[in-house]
Amino acid sequence: MKRHSRSGSIGGIQDVDPEINKGHLNAKNEKIKKGKLNSIKRYLIDYTANSNLHGLKYIGEKERTLIEKIFWLFMFSCSLIFCIGKIHLIWIRWNESPVIVSFAEKSTPVWQIPYPAVTICFETKARQTIFNFTEYYHLYKNETTRANLTEEERHLFEDVSMVCDDHLAPSSGRRFSDGNVTVENLKELSPNITEMLFACKWKDVSRVNCSDLFLPIITEEGVCYTFNTLGAEELFRVENLNKDYDYLEYSKRNSSQIWTLEDGYPPDSPVETYPHRGTGFGAKSGLTFLLKAKQMDLDYLCKGPVQGFKILLHNPAELPRLSKQYFRSPLSQEVVVAVKPNMMTTSEGLKPYDPTRRQCYFPTERYLQYFKIYTQANCEIECLSNFTYARCGCVHFGMPHGPTIPVCNAGSMACMKKAQMELVTAEIQTNLEKDTADNGTLGEALLVAAECKCLQACTSIEYDAETSQADYDWQSIFRAHRQQIEEQDKDVFVARVLIFFKEAQFITSRRSELYGQTEFLANVGGLLGLFLGFSILSLAEILYFLTLRLYCVLSKRRQVKQQNLATINGSHNFNTNAKNQFID
Repeated sequence: MKRHSRSGSIGGIQDVDPEINKGHLNAKNEKIKKGKLNSIKRYLIDYTANSNLHGLKYIGEKERTLIEKIFWLFMFSCSLIFCIGKIHLIWIRWNESPVIVSFAEKSTPVWQIPYPAVTICFETKARQTIFNFTEYYHLYKNETTRANLTEEERHLFEDVSMVCDDHLAPSSGRRFSDGNVTVENLKELSPNITEMLFACKWKDVSRVNCSDLFLPIITEEGVCYTFNTLGAEELFRVENLNKDYDYLEYSKRNSSQIWTLEDGYPPDSPVETYPHRGTGFGAKSGLTFLLKAKQMDLDYLCKGPVQGFKILLHNPAELPRLSKQYFRSPLSQEVVVAVKPNMMTTSEGLKPYDPTRRQCYFPTERYLQYFKIYTQANCEIECLSNFTYARCGCVHFGMPHGPTIPVCNAGSMACMKKAQMELVTAEIQTNLEKDTADNGTLGEALLVAAECKCLQACTSIEYDAETSQADYDWQSIFRAHRQQIEEQDKDVFVARVLIFFKEAQFITSRRSELYGQTEFLANVGGLLGLFLGFSILSLAEILYFLTLRLYCVLSKRRQVKQQNLATINGSHNFNTNAKNQFID
């Protein structure tokens, strides 16, 4: 028998070829890697065999041929890609256009909303019998005669030119002025309420004095008169405004404690309240007033050849801006105005959305420096005031402004006009960039314009007017009633205006969610169910296979591995002991 060395069989060190060890190591690593891949493959086959998604079980079944598996894998992939594409389109629509505007389910009676505020401005800004603007225009235009004018006359002309056509304002005039003096001059020269309003009737009840209904208001058109507008304390943040003059005369009768733009009138509010509410439709339930003008006071240069009155219907919570929107009441004409309200509300479900997505502001979302109530019109006026100040260093006296901001005069009229056009075209920079190098204030002004973002108020009321007119010969009426016409009244022109609601009810528009969370999930779930047979339980199943089941499989495999190691170690110890006993 051949004798073997003990050192080679028991704990001895043998000379082993390194290449053989490396080959054994690579083979072992490949075996481990192959084992992991087989485990992952078996796990995926287990999922596909038990999943409730359409088509997956055919991919994992062992008895299926390779062609069948490829077919079902192709069909499942196509359905998944098409489904993702459709869901992406729904997401884009929900993200970019989450709002839909529709009609309310039932009509709204006119007594639930305020009667429109009515603001009237006379086209003649200075009575010719007091200050002949046409004559002073030609005197001021000529350098020789201008030198003969007193300082007061030059200032009066420049102040009146602020409310006339833009091209009449002298560029050589004052750039700034005392706003209080300018307003007081215009009040003295323009017709007062008793000279402009001949008679008034509200809800078929005649008023002896029209000043019971109308109050003076300062606008870009100068001194005008307004009906049913909120009082200064309710409309303005008086603490932020200049104190030199009042934009709206304060009166207890035009203060509102119960009506708000957002909530309207409370259910228990009285019929007679302020702002006045509409109580019906037709001429008997509206406002009627007679406007008069004397031939000798008319001026055909300041506002051009068309004489008469500008009238604007607006929200009682808005400052009127007659330079942008109005209808005209010509002299010796009767104008009948049928009003149709246009109201927009917004559902509470849109409050979580960003204002730019829903395209409106709720009352607490946008703060205005000069106005207590946010409306798009108020925001635009404030924005124009801030932009004009940034561009010209002053503002028009009819714009709300703070106590430290100067008031522009005739010499700044060209700059104000240019600033107004620049604000309108602020988003289109092509023409404005040419001025950037010449005037450094443009960049600062554009930053002011970028902060405007005057979206609509989420609750808004507008009044659409349908007008018709006919000749109105007041002298023939007087003669028919055999009333004597005084000599000084023969050159008087009278116009009559009737304003009333066209119908007793109207349909409100409502801004609501196009896709709420429930509708979005329903649409996505419908697509997933149509293309993949996917449901909430399918999602739970995926989470189960990725978490709980995976943990259980790995835990069970770890236990089996530990048991196998224990068995191997026990067998190894037994063989070692047996060999030791045989050698000994």
